[in-house]
Amino acid sequence: MHKYTFFFLSISLLLFSCKKDTGKINPTKLLYAKKGTDAGIYDQDGRFIILRGVNYNVLGDYWQANPTVATQKQYEENDLKLMSKYGINCIRLLFSWSKLEPQKGNYNQAYIQEIKDVIETAAKYNIYVMLDMHQDAYGKYIASPVSEACDKPNKGWDGAPDWATITDGASTCTTDGSRESAPAVVQAFENFWNNKNGMQDACINAWSTLVKQTAGYANVVGYDLINEPGLGNESLAEESDKLTLFYKKTISSIRDAENQSNSFHHIIFFEISVTWNGQPFPFVTAADFTTDDNIVFGAHSYFEAISYAYTIEGGYDFLYDIANYYKSAMFMGEYGFFDNPVTDAAKMKRFAKKEDEYFTGSTFWQWSQAPGDPHGISWDGTQYSNTSLHLIELNKDGIYTGNNNEHFLNVLSRTRPNAICGKPIKLISNPDDGTMELQANTTKEGTAVLWIPNRFSTPIITGTNIVSSELKTVDGGYLASVKVNGNYKIVVGF
Repeated sequence: MHKYTFFFLSISLLLFSCKKDTGKINPTKLLYAKKGTDAGIYDQDGRFIILRGVNYNVLGDYWQANPTVATQKQYEENDLKLMSKYGINCIRLLFSWSKLEPQKGNYNQAYIQEIKDVIETAAKYNIYVMLDMHQDAYGKYIASPVSEACDKPNKGWDGAPDWATITDGASTCTTDGSRESAPAVVQAFENFWNNKNGMQDACINAWSTLVKQTAGYANVVGYDLINEPGLGNESLAEESDKLTLFYKKTISSIRDAENQSNSFHHIIFFEISVTWNGQPFPFVTAADFTTDDNIVFGAHSYFEAISYAYTIEGGYDFLYDIANYYKSAMFMGEYGFFDNPVTDAAKMKRFAKKEDEYFTGSTFWQWSQAPGDPHGISWDGTQYSNTSLHLIELNKDGIYTGNNNEHFLNVLSRTRPNAICGKPIKLISNPDDGTMELQANTTKEGTAVLWIPNRFSTPIITGTNIVSSELKTVDGGYLASVKVNGNYKIVVGF
């Protein structure tokens, strides 16, 4: 049997004492991950942290089908200010290798500064940042030209720079309409995993370059190594070896970069591959792919949105089983629903119930999507919507219209604990009336922190083994600091 174990879609805390703390979520305090029986994300006061937020794509570098239709919103501070009003305390900040290293070995310092600007502004609004090296279907330079006359042409997407896109003349036409099925995409991944012309080493060096300039920020929660990687066309065992080696080398390089800059070690987020040889064949490598314990499994869930292989609940359980396989915490890096927000709100609530059940964090896909984003425009650039609504609405110029998806935002901004003392036991939160119940167990007095939206009346906090509570009014809601001890229960009502 091959040394790696694979999970396919068909496979269906120790007591932790809180140190003395300030009673606030402080983005100048580095977060870290633990594996094992107390798997989770923690702050420096030893509190279990729940991060909830959005994917933020304003710095992505996308293929553009129509030069008159924007592919994304431009960055502005007001985005982060508005996010904070909905209780968002984390963003998954997408960045593109193609823009970071447009020529091999030459790094775009202006782009790195843009990334740093977002990080610094996020800290002003108590928002943590996950840096995500994003790619879809390898990159923007694999798109079917009119001259190829495809029955099922492929759009371009985002990811690798032009110099690192080597397709060896393979066809850009998709075999089944799915973006990863194009032979050119498969061959580009194959060449990347084989490190042709040193391109994989260059990608790892690009990560190192970025880390050296961002590791000093404590509100950088961590690094998502590569979004939804696809694998090449050799045997699954060989491709798994290549992905594992990439993860090992990249983690080592990131740690070296952090050490060289005398900075903190941040959380490493890792994902499963989504395709093999262009086909939907998700799998993960062996549980011992790294000895680094500061890691979190970055799951993506689109069940009952894109895939119907599982229900929302069954898919969540399946992904959580993978996290348990690694003995790591799970963070849902992407999830979303894309039909009518009025009817999809029920799915959001079902998803939210699973999040609360497992005390997991997440970032919704996505804060905004412009009409020219490859997800929403036709291959020839002629078919697109004049407006596009994810959590906020953009027009064809990528400008915010002022309309918000309150159906989803009300679920995302529901009452929750940001920081929990001790071992979390039970969490129930109702987005329709703002009520919440948290049960946990701590061996030492400490302060739990709650976010409560202001859509309802002034909250009333009751429970058991509560020493004291303090309610602070903030933009969009309240932050409650609750001193607790022993087996405690916190109830939020109105």
